[in-house]
Amino acid sequence: MAFKRIPPLGQVPATGYEPAMARMRGMAFLGTARFVKHTYGEEMLRQIVADAGPAAQKTFSKRIDGLGLQPYEAFVGFLHSADRHLGSGDLSFCRTIGEMAARQDLETIFRVYAVRPEPDKIIEACTPIWGMYTDGGGYMEAIDVRPERTVLRITEFPDMDPAHCRMMEGWMTAAMDVIGVRILPGACETECMSSGGRYHEFSCQWELKQPG
Repeated sequence: MAFKRIPPLGQVPATGYEPAMARMRGMAFLGTARFVKHTYGEEMLRQIVADAGPAAQKTFSKRIDGLGLQPYEAFVGFLHSADRHLGSGDLSFCRTIGEMAARQDLETIFRVYAVRPEPDKIIEACTPIWGMYTDGGGYMEAIDVRPERTVLRITEFPDMDPAHCRMMEGWMTAAMDVIGVRILPGACETECMSSGGRYHEFSCQWELKQPG
């Protein structure tokens, strides 16, 4: 099972939304795979992949290119399997995966966003970041960036899996922490297309961390 180092990332535009063709870039797999391998061992990673379904098995059967496109089904299968093996099977561990991924990504491929002084500007950067991870996976935008009501919304992605939603809850929360913001209790997905919602909407309240 080989992992390819991700080259410096340039602007990778998202394509138009095509539900049947939603794909994830290889870097979405690589961060989680490395986390599992380093924390739980290579054998655990092998077990997770073996239990993740044919699409994920095919993805991991060859070298993964960080910028290459892989089936969304493979990504979802990988998340569900990791949650079953490392969590309790209720998808809550996917938040942990998201938290880990955000801290790693903002310290490496997206480190330029981690040094910006204005939190609202970083929140607004969610649109290009989402486009770098996905192809045909809808559109993310910051609807509101006020500390008392920050709202991020993903539209045109009815097939977004609940495991991915839980992962994004963790990613967003950890990303805010990295940039110097403290998320107040209650941050979560407040509307979800998998349960009949109009879109996927994530809401939180935050405050700047005090120096020292």
